[in-house]
Formats: sequence, C-alpha cells, structure tokens
Amino acid sequence: MDKDYSRFEIEDFAFDESFRRWVSGKDSSVRAFWESYLESNPHQTDVILAARQLVLDLQNESSLTDDPELAESIWDNVQERTQPKQKVFWLQTSRWYMAAAAVSMLIVISASVWWLRHSPKQVSLNSPLSSQQDSTLYTERVNTQQKTMTLYLEDGSLVTLEKNSRLIYPKKFGPSSRIVHLSGKAFFDITRNPDRPFLIYANETVTKVLGTSFTISAYQHDSEVIVAVKSGKVSVFPKKDFDKSPQNSVAAGVVLTPNQQAVFSRKQEQFNKTLVEQPILLTSKESNMFDFDNKPLAEVFGVLEKAYGVEIVYDADLVVNRSLKVSFDDESLQEKLMIICNTMDLSYQIVDAKVLIEKKK
Repeated sequence: MDKDYSRFEIEDFAFDESFRRWVSGKDSSVRAFWESYLESNPHQTDVILAARQLVLDLQNESSLTDDPELAESIWDNVQERTQPKQKVFWLQTSRWYMAAAAVSMLIVISASVWWLRHSPKQVSLNSPLSSQQDSTLYTERVNTQQKTMTLYLEDGSLVTLEKNSRLIYPKKFGPSSRIVHLSGKAFFDITRNPDRPFLIYANETVTKVLGTSFTISAYQHDSEVIVAVKSGKVSVFPKKDFDKSPQNSVAAGVVLTPNQQAVFSRKQEQFNKTLVEQPILLTSKESNMFDFDNKPLAEVFGVLEKAYGVEIVYDADLVVNRSLKVSFDDESLQEKLMIICNTMDLSYQIVDAKVLIEKKK
C-alpha cells in the first residue's frame, strides 16, 4: 500500500478499492493493513468508521429509481464530480445498477459528510457501531442506567462510565498504544505501561497518560471538556494539535497533577488550568495534622501544600513573624484557606492551579 491516506475524508475512503475490499470482509489480504492503519492513526477513527458504514449502506441498498434516464444522468454526474479520484465507484455488470448505487451514494455521502463536519469529531451516542465488521474490531458500551457502569479493559485498566455516556475501544489494544473514544463522562484508573501510552479521544481533546486515575467529562451538548486528575500525571491536548504531531505535542498541551483540572472551551479552543472543585488529601490524615498551636504562618501553608499537592504562592513579607493558632478537622481546602485568610487579614485566589495569597484590600 503506497497511498497516503492521512488526509482522506469519508468519501475518499469510500471510493478506495482496498478500503472497500476490507469492509466487504472477502479479502483477507488487506485486513492486516487496515487494522494496523487504524491503530497507527487514531485521529481518523471517526472518519474511517463513517466511511465503513457508508460502504456497507451502499452494499445493502436494494431500492432502484424508476426513471432509467434520470439514473443514467445521475451516474454521469457522480463520475464527473469524483474524477480523478476514481473513475468507477462500484463494479457491476449493469450501468443501470451503478446509477442506482450513485443515488444512494449521493444521499449517504451528503449525510455522512454533514454529520462529520457539523458535529464534534468524536463518535457520538447517535452513531452506534451497527455493522458486524465494526463490532469485531471494537467494543461499544453505553450506559443508559441511573447507576454507573464498571468496565474492565483487556490491559487491566478500569473505567467507570456515568449515565448517558459511551466508550468505544478496540477488542485488543495495539502494541504501541491504547486508544479509546469517550462521549460523556467517565472515571479512568489506568494500568501503568510506559511503552504503551493510553489515549482518550473526547470531543476536541486528547488525554494522554501512562498510568494514573482521572475523570473526563465530555458530553456532546456541553460547551466544555473537563479533565480532573486524582493521581499521577496527565497530559491534555487540543485534538487538532495532537493529530499534527502525536509524538511531539508537549508544548501544545497542558500537564496536570493530582487535584488539578483542565477546562477546555470548545468554542475558543483554549485550556484553563485550575484546581478541582474539591481537592482531596493526597497523604494519609495523621492525628492532629491540622492542629496549629501558634505555628508560623509559612509552616501552616507548607502543611497545606504537602497535604493537597498544591502550590501556595505569597510574598515573604506577608508571613514573616506571623503565627497562627487554629484547629481544623474535615473542612475542605477552600474552607481552611478562607479561615486562615480571614484570621490573618489576607485574601486568596486560584490562578493557574496555584493558590495566590495577598494582603486583603
């Protein structure tokens, strides 16, 4: 195979002879190539699946137009539009049957291309894996229940799927990466494997991890995609940037550590890095851990930094020779900060996932 398929759209794949032979399932000689291509080009998964469905729809099309002259005219028009991509789309003994296929092709291509270009480039809840060949390559799980759905992937990773969410993943992960597609919200607990990064395509974002736990919220109707990290390190990229250079996209992405989250605006195509709404303790809670008896203020902030894995930034002049007497129990990080700041006549704000301490104005 010496063609460059990297820029193919739905109709390009549908017109490709090798691609059609693979979809038909009758030519095993092309199967290995296309399965390998899918694994190496995850950013084209949605286009390839749509093209597969297009070819299958045309194969199963049985209705013919009642006007032979109209069918002939349509077929000539299709040939003219698609030159020089392919001179012939469907090899049949009858020019009449080709015209009928052309009618279907125009309708299905138009619908497929509109869907692809006017919705997020992500497999949606409205596009199930309906063909037999697709289901042999991928597993599709949709949670329509009120409670969460627990999924165990073949690499040992665990996914907790929320209501009205869908996960599509290969029956067997490839040798160089582990790729899934999410529509909705899910918690991921990924088995560590430095040699096979785990990639989650969700709307216009790609999340890349080696082994960690985090939550992604990417419902199609939401204006934002949110990636919140519980443990480990996560890199999140705009899909359009990641697809250009999957191996060298660090500069274009956002790196997250525990208790941090990235909020991606789908309209502005930008990330905002901040703390999760409710940061959790990252260390085991020891007795009297948050009992501060005239503890220097700098040390108080140091305890909070270690406990929650968050950087607290302040001017040294604000804490010099200042101590705090206070005892905390189950208050959240925000509540602790509020009490400290009110007591010490300070204020705080969260900027780029850091806590910035300032003198109250």
